[in-house]
Amino acid sequence: MKKITFLLLISLSFFAFNGCDDDDEIINYVSFETQSFDFGVELDGSTTNEFKIYATNKTSSDRTYSINVVADMSTADPDSYTIPATVTIPANTNVGVFAVKIDDLNISKDGETLVLEFSGEEGLFIGEKMTLNVKQVCPFNEIDVKITFDAYASECTWELYDSAGNLVTSAGPWADKVESASEKVCLQDGSYTFVIYDSYGDGLASPGNATITYKGEVLVFIDGDFGSEATADFDVSM
Repeated sequence: MKKITFLLLISLSFFAFNGCDDDDEIINYVSFETQSFDFGVELDGSTTNEFKIYATNKTSSDRTYSINVVADMSTADPDSYTIPATVTIPANTNVGVFAVKIDDLNISKDGETLVLEFSGEEGLFIGEKMTLNVKQVCPFNEIDVKITFDAYASECTWELYDSAGNLVTSAGPWADKVESASEKVCLQDGSYTFVIYDSYGDGLASPGNATITYKGEVLVFIDGDFGSEATADFDVSM
């Protein structure tokens, strides 16, 4: 995507009056460095990333542009992010820089989006919007719990406990005929117990099963023929 933006800037530069000294005759075009960025936010913390904007040419004076959040295209909590209202390209350069800070506030398991655009103004040509794909980043051990269901996913639930017997997280039930479900869980070093239940008492008929993987290694595998309940212990460490 950055390559597309770069090529577009080159194309516009071809039509700009590069040989003229009058800044007013330069094409006034500005663009974000990319149209999409995966923005990882530290769990229970915050993350700041810097982004560049590009203009077609250099001028002898500063140029300031307004940045807006596209509310109807964004799902991130407005209280979770800090974005400057404007960004400036200094004189004698065609690059400006601004910072975006996002806190781990109301970020769902599937992540959120934050879409930015430049404010339109007369004589200004602007590039595409920039979409920040916001997700939590686990600073510890991130496991993947995957359940393959039979035809009755509504009968299945699972729970995860730490070594002290405290419930860490749980999931389910799901809608019938859902084929599988996967969930990532962030765990500190330690020992854990995974428990899967089937309310009807016949487990997850073939080809049902439950697996927990970490860094590509299978820590837990439970065959679907477990009746009402199955338990498995495992350890994780960085």
